[in-house]
Amino acid sequence: MIDSARTEIAQDASDGNPESGACSELVRVTPKAPDAGLELKAMHTSFALLSQLESEERTRAVRWLMDALGMGGHVPVTGHAGSNPPAAGNAPVSVVAEETPSARVFMSQKKPTSLVERIACLGYYLTFYRGTPHFKTGDLVLLNTEAAAPKFGNASRDADKADRQSGYLVSAGKGLKQLTPRGEAVVQALPDREAVKAALQEHSYRQRKARDTSSKRQAGSGTTGE
Repeated sequence: MIDSARTEIAQDASDGNPESGACSELVRVTPKAPDAGLELKAMHTSFALLSQLESEERTRAVRWLMDALGMGGHVPVTGHAGSNPPAAGNAPVSVVAEETPSARVFMSQKKPTSLVERIACLGYYLTFYRGTPHFKTGDLVLLNTEAAAPKFGNASRDADKADRQSGYLVSAGKGLKQLTPRGEAVVQALPDREAVKAALQEHSYRQRKARDTSSKRQAGSGTTGE
């Protein structure tokens, strides 16, 4: 395929002098037109198959396809490069962008100093770079492994602390979690500790008590008799 137009200047054949010759007409060679029919067929086929999947299944399929085609992996919902895309409301949608930080690079940029901050960063990445605003603890664990971060001692407990004690996450129902405006603000402020302090003051939170299952265990194993 020829990438650019080519201009040829014909010299006068009678004396071989280019100054006395006449310029030929501009000859423009254009690239071959793309096959619109094939492109549309690919679009319709992929849409027909992906539309039959559940949201999480569709996300995994698209993620794999983009990786397989070398299209830059996962991308922020706004299409802007960088680690702090603006908020995208309740339903983030993945779009193609030129540059997207990997999970490892993103976590290195943010430099969380506590487990709850790391949980918030992972939730942020899932929300804005994976199009997954509602996620399970297992999703956080998988992304944490992908980012080459230290393993969680008890991921469920840490996610619960990020929810009840820090206010970075909140329940989305059916065992799912989602990032709160407070958690989003903290992640966007990182790694600037002064900015984090300001974000926490702006998005105040009243700590809730952690779930206590000891009474339930005692009730279930209680003894009877005189």
